[in-house]
Amino acid sequence: MKALPPFPPMAGRPLSRYTVVLLALLSVCAGCRDREAEAARYARQTRQLRDATRMLDALESAQGTVPAALSAALATPSRGLRPDLASPYPDDPSAQVRDPRWLMLALPPAVLLLFHRFRRRRRTTMPDKVSLASLFADSVPPPVPRPATRAAAAPGKADVPAEPVASPEASGPPPADARLFEGHASMHLVGDARYPELHRAGDAPLPFDTWRDRLATRSIDDGPEATLAAWLLPALLVVQARSVNRRHAEELLDEAEALASTGLARAPDDARAPWIARLIRIELARIERQAGATRLFALRALQSRRDTDLAGEAPCLLDAWIDVQLAWAGWLLGEGAQARYAEAEALCDRLAALGGDAIALALKKRAAVALRQADTRRAPDQLPLLEAAQALLGDAFALDDDAHTALLIARTAHRLALTLPADAAADACSHALVHAFIAERHPAWRVDALECRLAVQLIYEGLPGRRAEGDMAASLERELVALSAESHGARLAMAAARLREGDFAGACALCDAAWRAGANDARLFVLWRDACRGWGATASASGRDREALSHAIRQLAVARSTT
Repeated sequence: MKALPPFPPMAGRPLSRYTVVLLALLSVCAGCRDREAEAARYARQTRQLRDATRMLDALESAQGTVPAALSAALATPSRGLRPDLASPYPDDPSAQVRDPRWLMLALPPAVLLLFHRFRRRRRTTMPDKVSLASLFADSVPPPVPRPATRAAAAPGKADVPAEPVASPEASGPPPADARLFEGHASMHLVGDARYPELHRAGDAPLPFDTWRDRLATRSIDDGPEATLAAWLLPALLVVQARSVNRRHAEELLDEAEALASTGLARAPDDARAPWIARLIRIELARIERQAGATRLFALRALQSRRDTDLAGEAPCLLDAWIDVQLAWAGWLLGEGAQARYAEAEALCDRLAALGGDAIALALKKRAAVALRQADTRRAPDQLPLLEAAQALLGDAFALDDDAHTALLIARTAHRLALTLPADAAADACSHALVHAFIAERHPAWRVDALECRLAVQLIYEGLPGRRAEGDMAASLERELVALSAESHGARLAMAAARLREGDFAGACALCDAAWRAGANDARLFVLWRDACRGWGATASASGRDREALSHAIRQLAVARSTT
């Protein structure tokens, strides 16, 4: 007898097909068992009806009459039809012909199969072969050449610097795009070439499930591509957890922690530090979703592991612990926050002592500490901290020529322009725009740089006696729309531009969209309030404008009460 072929392995095949087959077999078995039980039940009912018929015959012979309703209920079957006593419905010929139970048994597997096919059709398709090596080999762009800006204008005629003129060496194609997969420019690889990090540009929906399946399939192989896929998979789950509900986020973070723990167990001694830093950041992402005392207890528990299983002196580890201290300080007040800032400063000293590339990283972390402290101060007290952060970032940029460092300089100069007098604010705007141009050359920071440019442009055009030629703000807004930039910063920057142009309805709509996406800072509510006031001064006394304005005011009240 010829042996049957083995059952195909489960790996690499959709689980839904096996589920459909098993449910179909279980349904058939259950249907057969129910049919026998129903046959026995109807046989018992037939015997009971036979006994009742005999009793009625006895009554008829004794009394001579039978009630009409009871006689009709016990009418004999039609001639020519032979009842099947083995059927569960022996006296119902129509039921013997049309038995719907087999249709009901086949319904669950059919529904599951249709759902599986519909889901497969809706899933984003990707090429069968994805070369991780070609995608990740150039994840760190070459040093960005400094732009050759125009000569300084005469005193009193300062203008916003135009886009810098690139040198002949920089006139070639831009740095290689470190997109995770082709066709999706919202996810980029940044940082170290061997252990890169994921950066999401904007809040546009992304095919996380498709990327997750691809990375999981590739991570079970051998070689550098499999190692890189295993490294990126937990990071992808952490990014996905930021855009889902709390229950789903907990499941994703649990899976990411399990994958990172597996990677740490398999890593050699010289590659353990990045995996430990990954575990620290996953735990920090989990703590960020908590609140109150639960969050503080979780932070203390994480801090207690710093000298045991999460210990180390590698730059990536110290970087992760500095982020923990900064996040911790943001959830405290007074002396507690100052103690966390002091701890972060001590970690920066240890990071700078490592030398090499860690020096520039330590300077950027010191600047991050100063910027966090400036967030808790009033406007007059922010200036010394912002200037200190700007000087630290300038020193770091002189060492690494990194596009992200240029973006940090542009953002800090933007904050300085908001606190400085008019003359000094114009110089800060020029400084911010120059470095925003540099950051824009890197595809991963293009959207963030455009947001910064638009915000700085609006500040410059609002200064007394300063007006740029042409409608630069509208041009930048169109670029953001073309890039499908749906981040909080992009929406707020475009809302400010609409407010300046007098499009109050558009500004209210953008503020509403930013709040629904998760923005809740003071700048959002100030823009939203000003847009509603301007709209109320220009809206007609009745009609759709007044109704839309009332809706915008109600949404602003709801946002303030729930934040």
